[in-house]
Amino acid sequence: MDVRLVVFDLDGTLVGAPKPFTQLKEELKSRLLAEGIPEEILGDLTPMYENLQRIARETGRDFGELYSHMVELETERISESFLFEGVRETLEFLKERGIRMAVMTRSSRKAALRALEMHGIAGYFSVVSTRDDVPPAELKPNAGQLKRIIEALGVEPTRTLVVGDHGYDILPAKELGALSVMITSHESGRMSFSVDVEPEFEVPTMEEFRSLIEALLDTYIVVPAYNEERMVGAVLEDLLRYFRRDEIIVVNDGSSDRTEEIARSNGVHVLTHLVNRGLGGALGTGIAYALRKNARLILTFDADGQHLVSDALRVMKPVAEGKADFAVGSRLKGDTSQMPFVKRFGNFVLDAITAVFAGKYVSDSQSGLRCFSRDCAARIRITCDRYAVSSEIIIEAAKGGCRIVEVPIKAVYTEYSMKKGTNIFEGVKIALNLLFDKLR
Repeated sequence: MDVRLVVFDLDGTLVGAPKPFTQLKEELKSRLLAEGIPEEILGDLTPMYENLQRIARETGRDFGELYSHMVELETERISESFLFEGVRETLEFLKERGIRMAVMTRSSRKAALRALEMHGIAGYFSVVSTRDDVPPAELKPNAGQLKRIIEALGVEPTRTLVVGDHGYDILPAKELGALSVMITSHESGRMSFSVDVEPEFEVPTMEEFRSLIEALLDTYIVVPAYNEERMVGAVLEDLLRYFRRDEIIVVNDGSSDRTEEIARSNGVHVLTHLVNRGLGGALGTGIAYALRKNARLILTFDADGQHLVSDALRVMKPVAEGKADFAVGSRLKGDTSQMPFVKRFGNFVLDAITAVFAGKYVSDSQSGLRCFSRDCAARIRITCDRYAVSSEIIIEAAKGGCRIVEVPIKAVYTEYSMKKGTNIFEGVKIALNLLFDKLR
């Protein structure tokens, strides 16, 4: 993936502290009560910074005086902080890969710099953005704080990965179109309330994040294409929002139109068959090439425009997180409103036949949107040249012991894409090819 900037949350992501935020909140409440502020005005102080602003407005008290208590308590707490396991190694890895880094935190500047300096990691970050550096209306979970970081470093949002332990870290990434990773088990340093939002990826700790980012940075996409001059340019444009040009492999399967020319004009890898070998031949060529390039993850993505890049990210998720070896994007588990009945019925028949040979039922065996781990892809031997390859891949993956999962996706059917792929006649041929091939 084309990740050029990683923006980390600080407290709960990079560092933790023995004192929980609930205790910090109670200590701040005690100080404010001692200042003569009525308890009914204080409320539960969630979240603390915004409530201090409210209290200052309602009481006419000087915000700076109230805020100084929070900064002092916060700095004392962070002085007892510790670096989570795997943080330093991850930062060093990103530095070696030439990826810029920043910190986006709701902590005060005094506390944030104290944490970074005491743990010796301040030098890794090009920007450290704290709540003291942005107007309150821009502080995360609002998108302004993240937008300032991205603009300051001249990086596009889709080339940015935001890493945090709370929904407040994920919401601005969602708003700007950046990718996000949630660290789920760093309880020390997590805020005392939660926000329901779904990141692109989730890992328990920073140690697992290191494995995730390694996989994402070495992901290759195989795009089989036969006479796709009408759509291949738009498909590549979408993929290039998140993936590097040298990660995208277009297999021009003996096209007689401008497919090869258009693909090459986008600067991606183009492998050309002199004659049309069929979907199986194209996938076999592309996957073998990705393996030679030391891909950690391999995506297959149709060239006719029926897949969404957002769905590709969802299909990647379980494999990138190490929860599966092979993920299939299932149109039957997603929105089927645009899927014609004849295709649904044909898929059902082929799914049943595939299940007989694979020993595992997959609800959309003919889906062209798949993600393999490197080990799983290496276990798959493709012998079918034509459309039967979709079933063959599932059979091979199942027999190879790959952990298989399905991910709901939406198929975008247009008049153009309806003419592509399998139909009843092709379905009969696929079934017969599978029977003959697997019973030999």
